[in-house]
Amino acid sequence: MNPEQNSNYLTAVFLGSTAFVFLNFGLPIRADDLGITAFGIGGMYAVFTGTMLLVRPLVGYCLDRFGRRWFFTFAFLFYTASMLVMAHSVGIADFYLARFLQGIGASLMWVSARTIVADLNASEGRGMAMGRLTTTSVRGSMVGAMYGFTLLGFMPMKAAWVWAFSGYALMAFAGWIWSVRAVKETLIVSHHATRPKLEWTPPLKKILFVVFLSAFASALIEPIYLLFLKNKFDLNVVTLAVAFLPSGLVYAILPRYSGQWSDRWGRPPIIATGVAFAGVVSISMPFWPSIIMVALAYILFSVGWAMASPAEDALVADLAPDTLRGTVIGAKEAAAGIGAACGPLVGGYIYDNWAQHMAFVVNGVLLLCASLLVIYWFGRKN
Repeated sequence: MNPEQNSNYLTAVFLGSTAFVFLNFGLPIRADDLGITAFGIGGMYAVFTGTMLLVRPLVGYCLDRFGRRWFFTFAFLFYTASMLVMAHSVGIADFYLARFLQGIGASLMWVSARTIVADLNASEGRGMAMGRLTTTSVRGSMVGAMYGFTLLGFMPMKAAWVWAFSGYALMAFAGWIWSVRAVKETLIVSHHATRPKLEWTPPLKKILFVVFLSAFASALIEPIYLLFLKNKFDLNVVTLAVAFLPSGLVYAILPRYSGQWSDRWGRPPIIATGVAFAGVVSISMPFWPSIIMVALAYILFSVGWAMASPAEDALVADLAPDTLRGTVIGAKEAAAGIGAACGPLVGGYIYDNWAQHMAFVVNGVLLLCASLLVIYWFGRKN
């Protein structure tokens, strides 16, 4: 492991992540203020997800062919452009362009960052390193959220929006400067060597299915969790943000330690335990009678995912051949993206046409199935 190299790319990730939380909360509100329909707002999320679905596998392939460094650094230029467009968006076309640019930036940063983590860290320390990547990004987004919500406390949304995203653009540009100066290439590219062909072994196929299933299940409740709280307890947006914030703190602290657990005790037990825990909590979540108890349940749900995610990332990297690591991680990101794209549609349909609590129950059952598959497919090898 190279501590300096790990620190260098993590600093860039921190700077590039500052907009994430504020954007997730503020985008629907700002778009609604401008008179954009719910369908149009949904399209903003579809543009972002669709862009990543198309770009992530291509990025993974290119990382193995041309190296990691420049794809990582260019992520922050796309983030900078996205934040600048977002700051001055006044119509649906502006928001769609901003989300398209953000989708490219996210694809470049996450696939290359996870590949760099795998390059720099041996298997026995890879889980903790994947966890550090997650915690660093979340900490950056939490700092950015404090900045954005503070602005909302002192000025109208229209002005706060411009100032917030201008600041996020500045941070992303600082991430680009830092990454160009400090992040080194982690892959020696030989243009004369014969490029090996990736063999999609049964373990690779199985872990990609687990990634898809768990991402699909988790995404079932992502678009309806806050809506469920708002309707059940009649809460305003600020209160919803306060209820949601502690789960962000979980992701800002726990993944580094849970990744280390997977280094010590193996990936499958940590993945299975975390996913199963999240599943059980999800099933119980809609039946708690107070906002405090539901918010606490969501914190516990986040604990489960914070346990599983770094171990899952590390297991994919462990199964990937060294010379095709970027391609495999790109495929993993694509599998997660497909699940994340399909989940909200199914969850929203269940919420509108079945029973509101059933989306949480289906989420939990699918997560328990994913946990059992991990134990059955991978647990016996450890």
